[in-house]
Amino acid sequence: MIGEFVLDKLKMKLTYMFYSLCFLQTPVFKGKEEDQLGNVKQIISKIVGSEIFAISVFAISIAIGLYILYNRKKAIPELEMQLIKEGTWFATREDNKRTGIIVSVEIRNKSTSGLHFTNSKLSGYSAKEHPEEINMDDLKGEKKHKLDLPEYKHFCRGQDFYLGPYNSDKIWFYYESRSMTMANVLETSVSIIDSRKKRKSIRIMIPRHSSQIDLYQEMAKMW
Repeated sequence: MIGEFVLDKLKMKLTYMFYSLCFLQTPVFKGKEEDQLGNVKQIISKIVGSEIFAISVFAISIAIGLYILYNRKKAIPELEMQLIKEGTWFATREDNKRTGIIVSVEIRNKSTSGLHFTNSKLSGYSAKEHPEEINMDDLKGEKKHKLDLPEYKHFCRGQDFYLGPYNSDKIWFYYESRSMTMANVLETSVSIIDSRKKRKSIRIMIPRHSSQIDLYQEMAKMW
């Protein structure tokens, strides 16, 4: 009998503690947290309503507007440029341990006057002269596999490429990077620059040459 009485009393104490904890979690007993939240709101309100904040927003808006106007001034709206996927790829060159990048595009002049192009850039790299053969060794290192270059017109820095009014053409660029990568896709931007220092840029995806992917997969199986 005494044991049952003690057990019942213990249950009542535990129940009381449980409800006490639940009750303390109500907003009535969270004055400190509410005070902290109120202080944060007051600080934010003061910052937003201050002159410094207004001046900062105004300055940022002007900077963004000037940037947009600058890009429009430096752009070539009369030129259309589209990537030719089948003529675009990159590969690790085994002769000089660099990354050779081929980018092919189709350009179209929509204006009544001709355009003279003097350079092309890929993430800061200028287009180079027509490359030598890009070869890959086989698994045994006995034979070389030649990668075919595009059959369009090649263009590089220093040339004067002319595109007449309402005319279009297909050209390709060659770039070389000292940084090597094991990724199979590069994402970057390519631009073509005319004699007025204006440019047309597009965002592109450059895949690794399929032959080199097949070679690397065979090498991985051997290892």
